[in-house]
Amino acid sequence: MGGQAVERPTKALSVGGPGRLQLGPGRVLLMRPETLAELQRGVEDRLGPKAPEYLYAAGAAWAHDAAKRVLAATGEEGVELVRLVCQQATELGWGEWRVEAFRAEEKALAVRVLGSPFAEAYGSADTPACHLAAGAVGGLTEFVFRVPAPCTEQACLVQGAPGCLFVAAGQEVDAADSWSW
Repeated sequence: MGGQAVERPTKALSVGGPGRLQLGPGRVLLMRPETLAELQRGVEDRLGPKAPEYLYAAGAAWAHDAAKRVLAATGEEGVELVRLVCQQATELGWGEWRVEAFRAEEKALAVRVLGSPFAEAYGSADTPACHLAAGAVGGLTEFVFRVPAPCTEQACLVQGAPGCLFVAAGQEVDAADSWSW
């Protein structure tokens, strides 16, 4: 907050018992990206055009939880909170997450992901395929700005782009329709 240096908690992957991996106090699961890509293809086969909504919702839920934990641990808000959540995604192996733009006045966020394991495992496609990451960027934007913030993937590795670019923009809601986390 306010330019003040905040010590970040060190998190190391550890074994918390047989079959338990921990990252700090949280349990994590290691999974090959190909397994997730196969799961995504199965959901797409069964749900068709509705599939991205479910994957997006899962990503948004991850981002809300990650942002809450980072906020509680560091007190950071705004662009620094976004950077820390993106750093966490990078450390978890979700590719290299970079904050491309943070526009508080527009309630907008752009994140570029280089080396997305989701896209690499998915292969080539005519349309963007990183719905989980899009949901994470949208969910993070919603958490930070406290407004609905749909996210679109404007470039995707599966389409031949050098990386994936996600852009989320907050939408103002009528006071009667406001919400909080």
